[in-house]
Amino acid sequence: EKAFPDEGPVPTIVYNYPKKIKAFYMKANDDGKTVQAMDILVPGVGELVGGSVREDDLGRLDAAIDINNLDRESYWWYRQLRQYGSVPHAGFGLGFERLILFSTGIENIRDVIPFPRYPGHAEF
Repeated sequence: EKAFPDEGPVPTIVYNYPKKIKAFYMKANDDGKTVQAMDILVPGVGELVGGSVREDDLGRLDAAIDINNLDRESYWWYRQLRQYGSVPHAGFGLGFERLILFSTGIENIRDVIPFPRYPGHAEF
């Protein structure tokens, strides 16, 4: 993703990613091979914004969990969101540090992180 947008001076929008390379919770397109996802890739940074439609059907979500060899019990909280009612919805995120990289031209993301992050620091 980082090298792809360096081919041109403008952001590039990529959508309908192959299902095999994206997260299990992304809603599949009718072709069964791609998912309803998109990224905005910018030169020198890579993915600046990413988003996708989430699977809202519990049966299809369980099938995706099984296909990806994930433990259903580990996702009890996520499954309950679908089990007790859900609506079609999507989500996206903008990487703050990546936005700063893009805006300032700083080359290393470590130089723009506002506070330290390390494994085991956040609880859940």
